Amino acid sequence: MSDQSCQQTSPNMYGVPGLEKFIDRLQPGMELEGRIVEAVGDHTFILRIWGNNILTESHYPFKKFDEVILLVRSIKPKLIFSLRPNTPSDPEGPLYA
Repeated sequence: MSDQSCQQTSPNMYGVPGLEKFIDRLQPGMELEGRIVEAVGDHTFILRIWGNNILTESHYPFKKFDEVILLVRSIKPKLIFSLRPNTPSDPEGPLYA
């Protein structure tokens, strides 16, 4: 990666400085609220959580400004969330990878 704002944290992983503090606050099983701030591909989105933007993938067709519920599945070696729309009509809806 040539972007100077990213640092290599392990042989195959890059992180943005300051994201470590965000990750350190997470625990598997936590439910969080977030928002899709940009759709950058068919299944790729920028997700905003606690003031951090995270590039994520999902099979669900989220749109810009969708609010989501995230379930933290894994933190290391890879950050994995399950996502579902945060809709008042279906607050316990299915989770999407």
